[in-house]
Amino acid sequence: MHKGKLKAICISEKKSTEKHSVATAVINEKGIVGDAHAGDWHRQISLLSYDEVLKFKNANPV
Repeated sequence: MHKGKLKAICISEKKSTEKHSVATAVINEKGIVGDAHAGDWHRQISLLSYDEVLKFKNANPV
């Protein structure tokens, strides 16, 4: 069995804006309540490995 640790739950209220972490989240059949990416399509929630997050941050410094 693989084990993992959830580092953050991040949402954005509007598409094309930076996501921010939230302390708690409610998930329904459309995704995370309050997230702009929730809806009727194939990817309401994305799971990223921490390594991928770091690669993205290094490739796109603030």
